[in-house]
Amino acid sequence: MTLYQKLKASGNPQAVAQITISLLESHSVKETAKILGVTPRWVYKLRERFRLSNGDISACIKKRGPKFRMPNRTPEHIENLVVTLAKETNLGSKRLALFIKNTFNIQLSPFTIRNIRRRYGIHCRKHKTLTGSRRFATDFSAFEPLQLWQIDAKHIADQSALPPEAYASIFKNKLPPFQFTAIDIKTRLRFIAYADSLDFKNGLTFMLLVAAWLRAFGVKHQLFFQTDNGAEFGGSAGSRKRKLIQKLIFDHWNVSLLNIPERNKETNCFVERSHRTDDEEFYALNLKKVTSRTSFLKMAQNWILYFNYRRPHFGKNMNGMTPVEALKFYRCFYHPAIGSMPVVVLDQLSNYTSLLFDISSLPWDNLPRNKKLLNETMAHYRHSIFSTSL
Repeated sequence: MTLYQKLKASGNPQAVAQITISLLESHSVKETAKILGVTPRWVYKLRERFRLSNGDISACIKKRGPKFRMPNRTPEHIENLVVTLAKETNLGSKRLALFIKNTFNIQLSPFTIRNIRRRYGIHCRKHKTLTGSRRFATDFSAFEPLQLWQIDAKHIADQSALPPEAYASIFKNKLPPFQFTAIDIKTRLRFIAYADSLDFKNGLTFMLLVAAWLRAFGVKHQLFFQTDNGAEFGGSAGSRKRKLIQKLIFDHWNVSLLNIPERNKETNCFVERSHRTDDEEFYALNLKKVTSRTSFLKMAQNWILYFNYRRPHFGKNMNGMTPVEALKFYRCFYHPAIGSMPVVVLDQLSNYTSLLFDISSLPWDNLPRNKKLLNETMAHYRHSIFSTSL
C-alpha cells in the first residue's frame, strides 16, 4: 500500500493535501510524487489549487461527483423519507413502494427505492440465510381458491433464526414451543395455532379445526390437506393410522389427505416459506416484548390478522394483493371474517375432540397375528364351561 493510499484510508480528507504541501517545501514535484506513490500531474494539480485558494488546505481536495443534482433525481425530502422508512420497517423495495403509496400518497417505483437504498447502503436485515435448496413449481390453474392447503408444524425456538433476546423470551415466559400452520397456495390465506406437545392428537385437532372453519364459511368444494410424514399428522401415506383417519373421519368431511415425498420439504414450499416470514416479521421483532402467554397469543392473533388482511404479497399471481383481496380477485365472495380464525392452544382444544369423534376407540395399531386364533380359543373355552355347568 502506497503512502497516498494510507493517507486516504486514515479518515482525514485533508491529510493528502497537508502532506503534499509539506513535502513540496523540501522536495521537487517528481520526488514528492514518488514518495506518495502518485503521478506528478496530481502533485501539480494540488499545488495549483493551493496557490489559487491563497493557502487554504480544505480547497485542495474537492468532493467527488457531479457539481449539480441530476434533473430527474428524486427530491431530497422524499429520499430522506425512503431512507427513514427503510430502516424502521425493514421492508423490501416492492412492499415499501406500496406502503408509501398507501400511507403518504406518493407514487414511487420499486426500482427508484432500490437505487436510493443502494446509495445509502441500506439492506434488509435477515436473521436466516438461504439454504440453497431447489424450488418446487405448483400448477395454480389445477386448483380453486381455498382448495389445496399445505399444513406443517414448526418449532418456534430456533436459535439460528431468532435474535438472542427473542429466543430467550420463549423459555422465560413459558410460551408454547410448537406452531401449526395451514396456508392456501392460491390466495395465501393462512391460519395458525400453538401447542405444548407435538403429538398426533394436536395435529388431528388442527386439521379438524381448519376443515370445520372453512365449512362454516360455506366452502363446499373438496379440500386437499398436504402434510409431511410426521407422526403428528398420522405418519406416511401407507401407515395404518393415516388410512384410518382418512376413511373414518375426513372422508365424511370431503377432505383428502396428501403426503409429500420423504426428505422433500420443497414440495411444501408455501408453508415452509411462511415460517421464515414468521421469524423475520413477527418473532424476531415481537417476542422480546412478550410478558406472558396471554400477551403472546394476542400478538399472534394480531399478526395473523395483519397477514391475511393488510400484508401485501408479491408471490406468483399475487401482485401486491392481500389474501382477502385475492379471494375477491378470484370472485370468491365469502364472508370477510374467513381470515380471522382464532389463535388457540391445541392442547386445550383437543380435549373436546372426543365430542366429534371417539378417537380412543379407533383401532390405531395392527392386530396381532394370533388375535383371531386367541378369540376362537376363548370362545370354545367359555362354551365348554357353560355346557358343563348345565
